[in-house]
Amino acid sequence: MRIYHTLISSLFLFLIANMVKAQTWEQVSSPPNNFFTDHTFGFGLDGMGYLVTGTDLNGNISNDFYQYSPTSDSWTQLDDFPGGARGYAIGDTWDGKAYFGFGLGNGLAFNDLWVFDPALQTWERLSDCPCEARLHPALVAHNNKIYMGLGGGNGNLKDWWIYDIMTDTWSQGADLPAAPRHHPYQFGIGEYVYAGFGHGDGIFNDWYQYDPQNDSWTEVASLPAEGRVAGTQFSYNGKGYALSGEGESHSAMDEGEFWMYDPILDEWSQLPSHPGTSRWAPASFVIEDEVYLFNGTRYLLPSGSNTYIQEAFKYDLNATISNNEDFNTIEKITISPNPTTEYVNIELPIEWDIQNLTLKVLNLEGKLLLKSVATNSININDLSQGTYLLEWEYQGKTDSQIIIKN
Repeated sequence: MRIYHTLISSLFLFLIANMVKAQTWEQVSSPPNNFFTDHTFGFGLDGMGYLVTGTDLNGNISNDFYQYSPTSDSWTQLDDFPGGARGYAIGDTWDGKAYFGFGLGNGLAFNDLWVFDPALQTWERLSDCPCEARLHPALVAHNNKIYMGLGGGNGNLKDWWIYDIMTDTWSQGADLPAAPRHHPYQFGIGEYVYAGFGHGDGIFNDWYQYDPQNDSWTEVASLPAEGRVAGTQFSYNGKGYALSGEGESHSAMDEGEFWMYDPILDEWSQLPSHPGTSRWAPASFVIEDEVYLFNGTRYLLPSGSNTYIQEAFKYDLNATISNNEDFNTIEKITISPNPTTEYVNIELPIEWDIQNLTLKVLNLEGKLLLKSVATNSININDLSQGTYLLEWEYQGKTDSQIIIKN
């Protein structure tokens, strides 16, 4: 056991060392054919990245659709998006598919919703939202639902709509209990959905948690920085991320700020900024453990100059692994075997009461897959091969570690 503990400790130190080394942004290939746009939707599925639609500097809208291979750092143009050229649209991924819609095309706002299947390389139109058509709303695909709201229609909006993926039906939820706004930030983690920031009567830094079970909102920790609008966002490993965007002057900030939200601690922490000034309406996607950033514009005051950004970058998200000093159980807990094909066993600190322990297994999107109470082992035999997050909760505190299913 001493040898195994030493191995785990050495691995932990190795991860910490590589986290420090990895806390930099690296340049990657830009999209081809001068596909430099704003309000392009980016998403990652099955080890590939995608960019679809957007608006160029002259206000021209696009229905172009591109696929990115991280292995070759190269792009392939796919068949055009069949829903029509548009800008200011929004999307998200869930359970191996991408959901996308809304936005503005040829002077008309959309209320449509589409799904992309990467295995078939096809788009399918789903039921339209029975709501006001709109541009740059919030949209989160999470736990077999699509949550959509806010945005701009006939003025700024604060309504909230829920689409059931299984039944292809929409219903209306509770309004955001705050000022109406467009171009917010949003993501889903665990059992909740989060939304906030954006532009309405001012540019905001407030942040809200939506509880689907109770159809209710709770204000949580605001961003400890200036308000912002029109960035990009995603969730990964049980944390949420807000990347770039414009500040309270509605122009580029000096740095492309990168923030991580911890829902357990209800805290924001700042990560290394991306190179250059911040970007308005960039696109991003996550492949494996890396986030990729593309496109967007740089608007500078007082000159009023506006330029499209061609440089693209990636960042290793392993650099953001939490090291919570108040509850750092990584060194107190031994997980074995890891990798495994069936059971994951946890050796607890001697002072812990197993009756107070809850184990959870989540995928890297934060979806809860398994849960076990009052036991120090969990069976992952039914899960597919891959990487997961083992989370343990004890007396109201939570920590987690990566596990691998062979």
